[in-house]
Amino acid sequence: AMKSIRIRFIAMGLTVAPFVLAGWFFASWLSSSAFAAADRPSLVVIDPPEKFHQIAQQLGFKILSTEELDEISMTAVRVRVPKGHRAHSAALLLRNYCPELVVDGTSIDYRQDL
Repeated sequence: AMKSIRIRFIAMGLTVAPFVLAGWFFASWLSSSAFAAADRPSLVVIDPPEKFHQIAQQLGFKILSTEELDEISMTAVRVRVPKGHRAHSAALLLRNYCPELVVDGTSIDYRQDL
């Protein structure tokens, strides 16, 4: 009787272990991808046209902040670069859809584009 209880515990452990491992892997993947999003570079766009917000969101950019620059009557919009893009390629992507955009180069981290 003692042997069959031990075998049951072993069988139960072997049945549950893959699910526990899968859960752990999934949780660690989620946490690392959340940090990766925060690490992605951002761009500053100066005085974008009205269509900019819609185009940026369709292309995978996330609007992080909008600031009114009252002294010069302009707006600065900071966007997070979409997954899979570096700052430079993301700036080029935006310029393809809005050629008139002024993208602030000081926010581009050139070390990422080497």
